[in-house]
Amino acid sequence: MSTINRVATANMYDNSIRNIGARQNALVEQNEKMTAGKRVLRASDDPVAAAQAERAITRMERIKVEQSALSLQRNAMAEGESTLGDAVDLLQEMRALFVSAGNGANSAKEMQIIAGQLQTLREELLSVSNRTNTSGVPLLSALGSAITPFVNSSAFKDNGLPGQQAGGNTSIPTALDGDMAFMLDSGESLFKELDTAITGIRNATSGSAANQSSVIQNGLANIDQGMDRLSSLRGFAGDMLNRADRITGDQEVRSIQLEADRSRAEDMDLVKGFSDFEQTKMGYQAALQTYAMVQKMSLFNYIS
Repeated sequence: MSTINRVATANMYDNSIRNIGARQNALVEQNEKMTAGKRVLRASDDPVAAAQAERAITRMERIKVEQSALSLQRNAMAEGESTLGDAVDLLQEMRALFVSAGNGANSAKEMQIIAGQLQTLREELLSVSNRTNTSGVPLLSALGSAITPFVNSSAFKDNGLPGQQAGGNTSIPTALDGDMAFMLDSGESLFKELDTAITGIRNATSGSAANQSSVIQNGLANIDQGMDRLSSLRGFAGDMLNRADRITGDQEVRSIQLEADRSRAEDMDLVKGFSDFEQTKMGYQAALQTYAMVQKMSLFNYIS
């Protein structure tokens, strides 16, 4: 009979040790979750919730990458829009000079001065048309144009492939169609037409300003057409910047929704978490008390 009692006491002792260990592990785990503010720290805690949280986190990271790329695209488009504005300003200055050249009272020397001013503005316009972004990519590069889209040659053609880059659901183009901006309806570039008009003004002789009427009128018509094209493309750039703002707004909403999904999947209700922690703590204390009682159990305590 005493042997049976000793075996029972040993079993109770082992069970108490195991119970204390289990309760202690549960208390440590609960404390970790409370500290982190999460009910799911590892996949084994809740595989389904862990997978949902991981999926939400992955999508949020992808949005961050897309937004980072969009920021660069927005900057390039803003630079392109500003460049087109500079080009329009230059053409307006040139237009005023063409009007001045139409004054029949201009001497040959005065016409030479006007032609020189126009030539300077024309060179500045060419420089603006080849302006690059911070990465060295031409802002008006169209589709895969060369590093210098507009070459100062006899043809003054767009040195690349005409066309406008397309954006995506979360992106906008990084360059604008320079061909659309500077190639006129006649099939010639604005630069070539300007050169023809400037040459005509430079070659004017004293008292022959009236004879240059055709050259000047053609020059004004080409400038007006160029400004229309530049303004149209500038409007497109503005639309793309507005689209970038809308994309950013949509992505922010998505990020908030995904963060809510992640939170529902893995974050802890702190009130419930504290209640669970207290219950686990009480269970651990009860296990310690039980172990203390088992330790006191001995046959000698019952021998009088």
